[in-house]
Amino acid sequence: MQKTGWLRTGFAMTGIMTLAACGHRDAVDTVGNWYNQYQGGEIAKQRPPAPGAHGDYPRVGLTPRTSVDLPSAQARQALTARMTLQRNLSQHVVVADGPLTIAAPPPPPKPRPATDENGSSMSVTAPGQTPPATPTTTAADTPAKPAGTDKPAQPAAASKTPEAKPAKARTADEAKPAPEAALPEVTRFAPPPIKPGELPQIGDLPPVAPSFPGFAIPRDAALPDIAPPAYDLTEPHGTLIRFNQASDQMASGQDGVIGKALGARGPHDMIFIKGFGEITSFQPAEQVLGIKLGLLRARALAQTLILRGVPASDIRISAGALGRGARIDRSPY
Repeated sequence: MQKTGWLRTGFAMTGIMTLAACGHRDAVDTVGNWYNQYQGGEIAKQRPPAPGAHGDYPRVGLTPRTSVDLPSAQARQALTARMTLQRNLSQHVVVADGPLTIAAPPPPPKPRPATDENGSSMSVTAPGQTPPATPTTTAADTPAKPAGTDKPAQPAAASKTPEAKPAKARTADEAKPAPEAALPEVTRFAPPPIKPGELPQIGDLPPVAPSFPGFAIPRDAALPDIAPPAYDLTEPHGTLIRFNQASDQMASGQDGVIGKALGARGPHDMIFIKGFGEITSFQPAEQVLGIKLGLLRARALAQTLILRGVPASDIRISAGALGRGARIDRSPY
């Protein structure tokens, strides 16, 4: 009978544990549920599961589902080549200039003892220090001289030795400053007063550079400056289509501008596109990179026009290094 009772109790506990396992609850949750049911109220109610608790895990290879808008491979390669040229140029400039050496500041001057006329040293105090007290002689400290030993005082002129005069003259010669170099006279031009309604008068040309002995003025000092390249700085004609910086991606919000540019086009009118590379350097390598970027922008804009129904045979593209974005017009560039 005892064995039968233990078996019944074991089967009952096994059933309870099985039911608890089927409900995805452990012993702690089961005890907590009993206590909540004993209290009753809102705490005893079941809560809904979290969203997606029983769903499948997402596959990382399928996210994100939309393609990322990136520049073309040619534009990325052109940007990489441009950054490589800039890095190499900076490295060459650093090597040519050399390290920046900063000279150490000179040490502060040390105080030197000065000597008086008798040859005894005199201490020199630095600024901010108190001079040492000098002992003063009193009548008690001076020894008494025997009578009759005093000699008549000699005049000051006789007491000086004849060697003192050349030394004083030498010191005066050394202290005399050297003559300064003669500089050209400075003439100040005072323009006449400006009357109302008149333009100010331009003064005369600057004087010729003075010549100094021992200094040779280069022969090309009076040559004019180098003429800059004759770039066309006028604003190009046509409708401007904006692009992201150093990329062939069109900026957002350009659909309306493109539609407005195509609205005035006839059925068989030619469309001319010119892309620009945003290059301001005079180096040939930089100009080549700018023309490449301009061609990529013109090609990207031409593909957009083809998607809008413009035949490819009616589109002409070109590129320039100096400028921004791209231009659309019905007249050639």
